[in-house]
Amino acid sequence: MLRVFTVIRHAKDPSFFYGGLWSGNFYPALRRLGCDLVESQVDLLPTSRFMHVADKFKPQELEVRSRTTDRILDEVRRVHREQPIDLFLSYFYNAHFDPAGFDEIHRLGIPTVNFYCNSIYQFELVAAIAAKAQFSWHAERDARDLYISAGARPIWVQMGADPDVYCSVEGLQRAAKACFVGQRYADRDRLLAHLIRAQVPVDIYGAGWGAPEPEIEEEEQDDSAEDISTEAASFYLGRRVQQPGGWRAYLHVMQENVTRAGAIGGIARTIKQWQYRKGTRQLAPILATAAKGFAPDICQTFSEYEVVLNFSHVWADGRPGAELIPHVRLRDFEAPMCQTCYLTGHTDEIAEFYNIGREIDTYRDAEELVDKVRFYLDRPDAAEQLRTAGWERARRDHTWDRRFQTLFEKIGLSAKSARS
Repeated sequence: MLRVFTVIRHAKDPSFFYGGLWSGNFYPALRRLGCDLVESQVDLLPTSRFMHVADKFKPQELEVRSRTTDRILDEVRRVHREQPIDLFLSYFYNAHFDPAGFDEIHRLGIPTVNFYCNSIYQFELVAAIAAKAQFSWHAERDARDLYISAGARPIWVQMGADPDVYCSVEGLQRAAKACFVGQRYADRDRLLAHLIRAQVPVDIYGAGWGAPEPEIEEEEQDDSAEDISTEAASFYLGRRVQQPGGWRAYLHVMQENVTRAGAIGGIARTIKQWQYRKGTRQLAPILATAAKGFAPDICQTFSEYEVVLNFSHVWADGRPGAELIPHVRLRDFEAPMCQTCYLTGHTDEIAEFYNIGREIDTYRDAEELVDKVRFYLDRPDAAEQLRTAGWERARRDHTWDRRFQTLFEKIGLSAKSARS
């Protein structure tokens, strides 16, 4: 039996910072594979509050990170003495854990894997951790070179979905409409507005669709995550907490842009962001006509629509105004597992996991999105064929159980797994 020590919840309270997302995905699969899980009892919330900081931490932040690191190492030593640990599995940003702490874990003879799923556009937030963990598990195929350049040992294993959680709901009538479930981010509003203007029937669920966007930079979370609560005070551990709107937020954006790109480049970037925000506000009335609030149950919602949409773009540096780049999403495995006619933005990587046009379908621009949604709404038989084939492929190849089997094989632990 593989004994796995886990530190993957960014807060004990599931309403904060992915408190329950990754444990909900990982733990059932690991247990089905016969693993004995030992979860850290150290609350990562104090460090999660500044996990958007890559380096140059404030003294107060370093002190909190040091205390958190010491407590986790004390746990590992105690648990390892009681019964040897076969694997240390973490989901650390640089802010969560002193990278030097991995040296102590390795001295105990325990292999370490650190998971991270935003490597393409926020790699700097985990670079120091990646360099010290024995293995860096990244979900994005094209992130390998970033890890190699940081001195890390990358292991590419894509995300998956749990068929016991994501499944179709029987007995529901599918509406002849498309739907999207997720927050407002990147070019999602532009693409959805294009559908609405083309009079394609679509309903939108999630945050930010019924009102204008806040007047600050957006930071994407995974669509399955809970909302991140912000600190009410002006400062936390010596660092100012930026609040929505107001001149301080605008000044902060300008200062960051100038620091990153110089005076001319920073001003140009700020103007570009302002123009993008202006366009975003203008779309609000259009999007509000299709906004349905939050989906009470995602499986039920998916089962009520003929077509389920998703969008693949992220900002290249995680901030508005940057280049938009395609990115495989967690939803790319959850939605097909729910037996949906699934249509998402095209990436070369997603074609490694599905037969495009037969198991799921993709689009490359707004016009193709409109054409394909209309096609599947007009052809329920084609939608059903895609729905069935995608569901069969997801259940066969894209479960978290399969992902962990692949991970263990790649790091040389497959022989210790009790079941396959």
